[in-house]
Amino acid sequence: MEGHVHFKDLDLKFGYSCMPDRLHYYTKEENDFRMEVRKWCEENVRPVAEKIDRNRDKKLAVDTLRKMKPYLNIIIPEDAGGLGKGILYRTIFGEELTAYSYALAGIFGGSSCLFAGPVIEYGTPEQKKKYLSGIADGSKIGAIGITEPTGGSDAIGGMNLKAKREANHYVLNGEKCFVTNGSVADYICLFAVTNDQVKRHQGISAFIFETDTSGFEIVKDYKHMGRRGMPNTHMRFNNCCVPVENMLHEENAGLEVLLHGLDAERTFTASQYLGLARSAFEIAYKYSHKRTQFKKPLYSFEAISFKLAEMYMDIELNRIAIAQIARMLDAGHYCRPTVAAVKARIADATVKISQEAIQIVGGLGYSEEYPLERYYRDAKIGQISAGTAEIMRYLITREMIKMWGK
Repeated sequence: MEGHVHFKDLDLKFGYSCMPDRLHYYTKEENDFRMEVRKWCEENVRPVAEKIDRNRDKKLAVDTLRKMKPYLNIIIPEDAGGLGKGILYRTIFGEELTAYSYALAGIFGGSSCLFAGPVIEYGTPEQKKKYLSGIADGSKIGAIGITEPTGGSDAIGGMNLKAKREANHYVLNGEKCFVTNGSVADYICLFAVTNDQVKRHQGISAFIFETDTSGFEIVKDYKHMGRRGMPNTHMRFNNCCVPVENMLHEENAGLEVLLHGLDAERTFTASQYLGLARSAFEIAYKYSHKRTQFKKPLYSFEAISFKLAEMYMDIELNRIAIAQIARMLDAGHYCRPTVAAVKARIADATVKISQEAIQIVGGLGYSEEYPLERYYRDAKIGQISAGTAEIMRYLITREMIKMWGK
């Protein structure tokens, strides 16, 4: 192997040594938070990230998440025991954590964002008190249940999980699939059909479902090509009884609950892709300066340096856009088409960046000696989850007509 540059010799800090400590478009408080999270990830996530992936080790991933107590309550309001930091801080955290482990970042997102978000917005004081404290301290894991075998991109039209009112509870029958955290969750923000005599979007409701309920069944965890160690689950509900007081918002108003957090979710997922792209870029950049061919470092060849310049352009411009969108959402502005545009663009860019990083490193990049093959496997889901690349473009075309007409 003489002449090769081994991963351990690149002097990396696993996803941020090429990243400035201070970014001028963030405040001092925001930059300080970023550096605090980086330090925590370096100490707690770096040592286990590869093992979580290689062994699909959801137990290790969840155990590591529970150590994340200082950050699990980022978006939970202060009056509910959280930090109340909002969407921008969530994107900073998402980028930093994903630079080390996309699987762990996915588990965090499913629990502290996708489950906690609807409860924060629509939960009663009693629901917030009961269900948010465990999420905030890591003793409980949350999830969100939307997609079904008959759904997919048409999640609402394909929803068939039924919730029938009987006295002081609802009886649930049906299935959900691709539920992040499903097999390890204590609580699920669950969407079900409560009125099948109207159009689907008018007849679904949201519930807080406790997974120790009788009749709840885990069918399987999917074995995905990426984000290994993050449970993604097919589940079945067999006459599961949910108390009436566990309904979120109002009966048949579940669509409002579902749509409310989508822009925040997609902004968070965009920050995850950014962290992944950043780590791939860093390895390629450092490798290109260490590795020589034809008696010159790879970086001196225009074909390589221009690839890296393109990577930098995509990363930096998307980071600025994500920061601005997060600030707009925190301020209460409507920016759905902008969110869709950035989510789709950074997802595409991350696939390309991770692919080009492998190309620069060459044979070793294609091997398991470097984490680039993990980043490449992880990157693809960005074009599928939280709305496919095609759905993002559909949303943009629909919003353009709303804005400008035909």
